[in-house]
Order: sequence, then C-alpha cells, then structure tokens
Amino acid sequence: MGHVSRHHLETHPWISFKLDLERQIDSRMWMLLGEVISKSEHIAGAPLKPGLAEHLNEIYLSKGAHATTWIEGNTLTEEEVLQRVQRKLDLPPSQEYLGQEIDNIVKAYNVIIDDIVHSRSLALTPERIALFNQYVLEGVPIDEGVEPGRIRTKGVGVGTDYRGAPAEDCEHLLDQLCIWFDEFPNQLGEEYRQALTVIAALLAHLYIAWIHPFGDGNGRTARLVEFQLLNHAGVPTLSAHLPSDYYMRTRTQYYRVLQQTSRPPYPVGKFLRYALEGFVDELRDQVKIIQAQQLDVSWVNFVHEMVSDGHTPASVRQRYLVLDLLPYQFTQISKIPELSPRLAAAYAGKTRRTVSRDINALDELGLIVRERGAVRPFIEQMQAFLPLRARTDEPDKE
Repeated sequence: MGHVSRHHLETHPWISFKLDLERQIDSRMWMLLGEVISKSEHIAGAPLKPGLAEHLNEIYLSKGAHATTWIEGNTLTEEEVLQRVQRKLDLPPSQEYLGQEIDNIVKAYNVIIDDIVHSRSLALTPERIALFNQYVLEGVPIDEGVEPGRIRTKGVGVGTDYRGAPAEDCEHLLDQLCIWFDEFPNQLGEEYRQALTVIAALLAHLYIAWIHPFGDGNGRTARLVEFQLLNHAGVPTLSAHLPSDYYMRTRTQYYRVLQQTSRPPYPVGKFLRYALEGFVDELRDQVKIIQAQQLDVSWVNFVHEMVSDGHTPASVRQRYLVLDLLPYQFTQISKIPELSPRLAAAYAGKTRRTVSRDINALDELGLIVRERGAVRPFIEQMQAFLPLRARTDEPDKE
C-alpha cells in the first residue's frame, strides 16, 4: 500500500469520524430521532390508493430535485421542476442546462429507488459516491479541469472562507467515511441501530460537504448520499426527500450551521439538531397530508355506504353531488350543476326541483350542512370515527 497523506489532520481537524454520543447528542435530539423513526413507520404503513401513491411519489421526487438544485442556484420553480419530472417542460437552449440539472438528480434518485425495489445493497462505498457525482455533473456546464465522478487533484474553495480538505487526502477520507458509516450504527446494540443510522446519514452529508472531494457538485452529491442512507435507515423514499426540502427552505441557516461546524469547538451536534428539528417538522406536515388523503378515502366509502340505493339515477346523482362539493366551504345550490362535468351530465334536462330533492335526501342522511341557499359536505363528522383522546394543548382547569 502506498503512502497515505494525513495533511487533513493539521488543516481539517474536525474531519475526525468521531462523535461523542453522551456530549453531542442531548435528550431532545434522542426524542427527535424517536419521532423520525415513529413517523417513518407510520408513513411506511399508510395504505394509499395506487393512483394517489404514484402522485405523491412524483410530487416528493420533484420537491427533492427542486430543493437540492435550488440550493446550488438552479432558478426553476417547484412547479416547473414537477413539469420536468413529468416530461412536460421544454426549455429554450440557453436554459436547457437548468433542466439537465433536474434530470441528473432524478436519474440518481431513480437508481436508488430501483435498488430498493430489487433489494440491492444501500451500503455506502467510495464508488457509489463517485457515481452520484458523475450523475450530478453529466451534461451540465462545469469549470475546466473538473472531471465528473473523479476525485479532484487541486485545492478548492467553498464560498468566501472555507477550503475543502487537501486534494491528496480526499480518496483516503472517502474510504474512511464509508468504513465509519458501516461501523457507527452498531456501537449501542440493535435497539439503537436505526436511530444511529439516521445520525450517520445526516453526518455523511456533513462529511462530504467538509471533505469536498470533487471539483464541483459536492453539495448535490452530499444530499444524494443522505437520501440513500436515510432509505438505508428505513425511512420511506417519500420521506427521505424531506431534509433537502428543509435545507432549501432555510438555506441561509443551512450554510451558517455548516460553517460553524468547521470552527472550534466544531459543534457537530448543532448541525444534527438543526437537521433533525427540520426533518421532524417536515415529517409532521407529510403525515398531515397523508392523513387528509386517507380521510378523503374514508369519506368516499362512507358516502357510498350511506347512499345505498344501488345504481338508480337518483342515488348516483346524490353521490356525485356530495362528493363533488368543495370541502369545508359552502357552494350555492344554484351552482351545483356546474361543479363538475359528471354533475352537469347528471342534471342535464332536470329541473331545479330535482336538485332540491337530492339536497333534501342528503340532508336527511346527515351528509351535508345547509346555510342560506348553500351547502357543504359534512366531512368533519368523520372525526367521530377516530380514536378518542384528551386535548393536550390546554392546561387543566379547576
């Protein structure tokens, strides 16, 4: 084995592959880790209609691609990124590189997802990290001398006051990172392994940002590595995009915390706390979205049970009516035949009296709320079917 440089021990002492779990992980962070795991299990076990599941996967895939490229200066909006993911966005030649950057990230995501589908290993290797960088830089403008997927041979600056690790140390440091990631989650026993794998995923992101092993694309590469390792930790693909979305939303704080971790006293725990708090906030929002979708499915089933006269024209009209009403807002009764194409067809040739009879029937079934010539669906009654629990947002009253 040839000589291995250790210049980074002098220039970058914070790249130590060490974490003091007692001093740098406090009780609040352990609670956040528990919530990450709990909500990941909740989301992974939430059944969704196939069309809805595909839609949500597409939405969060585009959110992840938008976030990880926007942080690095890509100016496409979230809606434009979604259109690009759906192959509906054509850009003028002068802007095509923006679309290519999105395509590259999506390609890397899909490689990871394909590995999950086929139960391939998600372990971290230097070759895998280099492959991600190759994907990131494929076909996009890069500086002269930068080779996609190849470890740099020159020093590199990051922003105004940070330099990556010595070029001659980068290969060794990537090797050490992969060894560390393989060993770190096992140090406290099986019951802590998942939590420590989440920590390791976030820290792998941090270490790649510190090392900066490639001539360009290090930030995007770091976030792809984090996405893969969060999946390795058991986080659903739907949710593994969320940290990147959070870093984008808090970009200034993201860079500030990254800088602080490379200065004495090298507060790695500060980055972990920042990342975990944001990850949990995003998971909570994702759970609410999934719960709303599940409530909608339950509401549709409930309506079909309540309007149970089979396929008679009246029962079909009434189901269409209550399901097509805008949720949580009143619709003028006179506007009901205009709400949807199927309602327009159902009430074609019918008088206003037919609409009134259908409204009365739905009112008797308790499926709508009426107010001054307007109606809305009584969706909130579905809350009665949820498990009962006391409120925790108010102090006890004597």
